[in-house]
Amino acid sequence: MRFKRGQALVGIIAATLATFPIANVHGTSNRQSELSPRVIHGVDADVGQFPFLAALLNTKDLQQKGVFQAQFCGATLTSPNTLVTAAHCVVDQKTGEQHDPADITAGFTRNLDSLNIRLVQVTNVSVHPGYEIETSANDIAVLTLAVPVSDIPPLGPLIPELAVEYTAAGSPAQVAGWGNIVISGNKYPTIFRIGDVKIFPDSSCGEGKRNIINGVTFNGFSKSEVDSSVMICAAGVNSNKEIVDACQGDSGGPLIATGSAGPKLVGVVSWGEDCASKYPGVYSRVSALNAFLQSAGAMPISIPTVPPTVSVTPLLGEIKITMTGSQGETTVTQYAATVVGPNPASPTTTQTLNCFAAPTKQSSSGSCSVTGLLTGAQYTVTAISANELGNSSASAPVVAVPSDQPIAGEFRSVKFIRTSARFGLTPSNANSSPLEAERVICSPVGSGAIRSARVTGDSVIVGNLTQKKYKCIIRIVTDAGLADSVEKVIRRQ
Repeated sequence: MRFKRGQALVGIIAATLATFPIANVHGTSNRQSELSPRVIHGVDADVGQFPFLAALLNTKDLQQKGVFQAQFCGATLTSPNTLVTAAHCVVDQKTGEQHDPADITAGFTRNLDSLNIRLVQVTNVSVHPGYEIETSANDIAVLTLAVPVSDIPPLGPLIPELAVEYTAAGSPAQVAGWGNIVISGNKYPTIFRIGDVKIFPDSSCGEGKRNIINGVTFNGFSKSEVDSSVMICAAGVNSNKEIVDACQGDSGGPLIATGSAGPKLVGVVSWGEDCASKYPGVYSRVSALNAFLQSAGAMPISIPTVPPTVSVTPLLGEIKITMTGSQGETTVTQYAATVVGPNPASPTTTQTLNCFAAPTKQSSSGSCSVTGLLTGAQYTVTAISANELGNSSASAPVVAVPSDQPIAGEFRSVKFIRTSARFGLTPSNANSSPLEAERVICSPVGSGAIRSARVTGDSVIVGNLTQKKYKCIIRIVTDAGLADSVEKVIRRQ
């Protein structure tokens, strides 16, 4: 269910799966009246419209109270065997635990009171590994069905190559669901509603700027509220100047847009500030989450089209290469780096060397090293992304020069204890040279004394920081030279 940001998240999933909300015979409901959505100022779906929309039902309530009372979220059929929904529909917001798939049944219907609803049991729940309860980032999950639904055309998820066309600012889209249909109070329809909305620009969905639709001015969300790389905003205004929006009970349902490749799933209902307010609804950005959807079987795996971003660390006779894939683009199983430059045995001739790395479940990055290089010589580094279907094009070349210079570590954390600051650090690299010194040095912004402390492990305490603001660096000195880290500004509370 879509929920209000700024409201405590406790009980959201207790209300979705542990103690599912129940509607009474008058069509009102106590099923998370403030925390789950239905389309406000939408219209009843026509017969046969959006057949890929599924109602998620609590299995126990379904058996005891019927479909209408058991419905708690929406979902989209993206393949005969899979549904895509919101992670917050299937994750306990107190404990972070996924709910038992046996507790979830999918219902395919237009009308929750129909006598001919197709019911399919869910057998597996797969939640995006990067889902964050507090921020709602990566609020997406895939449900696997016990039997394939092969006679309903699925709705394909949007791929990155079509994102510019389908999700450009002002592009029309539609949201659908069985959520609350009134702004004040609770009224839940039996026939799902469809609302016409428009995609908001990133300047209003992560940069805080206002956006005007049909004469109505909407407030924007700031970067601290919305991550536009994985979220998309949308809302509408009808001919009566009424705001069209998802509301409680619509969570997990689809945001649908149509373009050159036909209708596509471009977003998943996630959260909002009240219903039909002067803020847009926020949806998970499907095109940024393709890799997860592919790994969970919700869409076909495709050939990588975007090469990885490459960063290099020059070492003594060696280059360490870190490759990071485009977030969510497609499933990448391996990176390959190519290093071209002089052969140490014959510097006038060129050699080509390779190394390979794989991303992990926790990160889209992988690292490998090429050794046996000529220190002080110039090498070019390129990389590709790959999976079982093929390879991406090569990245732009990065120049690297193997060096004997030391490399300073990085600040991981800082915590003040009165006038002392405890810093967490990543290790510095002396790069095969004898270490002479390694210190954290803090210079006051303004007048005052410089303070420092010697580094002896992965943390260090710098004391007597009596000024309010300091600029701190990690400095490592070897007999080959010195290196400073990126500066970190700290403020004493």
